[in-house]
Amino acid sequence: MFTNIGNKIRTLAKVLCIIGIVLAALSGLIMMISGISMLGYSYTAGAGVALIFGGLVSAALGALLAWVGSFVLYGYGQLIHSVQQIEKKVLGDEYQDFDKQPNVSPFSGMNNAAPAAPVAPVQPIQPEQPAQPEQPAQPEQSDVKVCSKCNYVNAPTATFCVGCGNRLD
Repeated sequence: MFTNIGNKIRTLAKVLCIIGIVLAALSGLIMMISGISMLGYSYTAGAGVALIFGGLVSAALGALLAWVGSFVLYGYGQLIHSVQQIEKKVLGDEYQDFDKQPNVSPFSGMNNAAPAAPVAPVQPIQPEQPAQPEQPAQPEQSDVKVCSKCNYVNAPTATFCVGCGNRLD
């Protein structure tokens, strides 16, 4: 019964639109015929004109409302149809028509995941110690300047110590 419900709702919207337009036209026509029949008598001529005008308005507005109302229902059917198509594409071979299986819910199996592993407590972060600059390869002793403050071995052309920034002699 509810298989392919999106297409059924869209078809229902089309049928209701046609029925609504036909009923609006018939009611307007009946009103206009009644109004025309009243025009022959002088004491009902005003009411006859009003019925003719009312019949025209009733037919036009009734048809318009039936047409606009069908858009809402048709859009709802299109939405359901699109969701079903997306569901088939996402689930692929796992797609099941839940309407044909009486004891199966589309939501069954959603919470059957394995329990999560226990989480280890978070260790506090230790502050980082400032990194000591790496010592360059030891050149010959005559070609270097050694810092008197931190004993860092600097290049012979250095004016300041690379390790601590102290001015070299």
